[in-house]
Amino acid sequence: MRSELDRRAVLGSLLHGTCALAALCAGCGPEWREATVLPYSDAEACGVTPGRPEEGWVEVKLSEYPALRKPGGSAVVRVPEALLDVVVIHTASGCLSAVWHICTHGDCHVDYVPGQALLECPCHGSRFAEDGRVLLGPATRPLQAFRVARVDDSVWIHRPR
Repeated sequence: MRSELDRRAVLGSLLHGTCALAALCAGCGPEWREATVLPYSDAEACGVTPGRPEEGWVEVKLSEYPALRKPGGSAVVRVPEALLDVVVIHTASGCLSAVWHICTHGDCHVDYVPGQALLECPCHGSRFAEDGRVLLGPATRPLQAFRVARVDDSVWIHRPR
């Protein structure tokens, strides 16, 4: 069992590295780079750099969700045309996280509890960390987490196609 977990960890690391390399190389001509360099970006500090909309990145204007400007703020973001229904959280570290808005135990919407830095399901009491990990059941599966970054006055959320 131990060697199986180690093999999975190694394969997962290789896959993430390969995907990161592909993302850096795919379509990164000078025109694209110049078009996306904006004055403010948390991408470098938080380790997430948004791509293009055709790669599944959805732009959300901070003017529509002002609570996301400050650490501790959160907002439910729904973009039906992108099949996106997430809770976006401006974490204490200054980075952003986004997790699926529907509990994995049932069909209830989770709520962010800022003072405790967690999400809670009001139907059965499941609790999740800001990154979607299960902290308390009855849920046994984590909330789907999405890559997210702030660039200038927009938040970009990656919704894999």
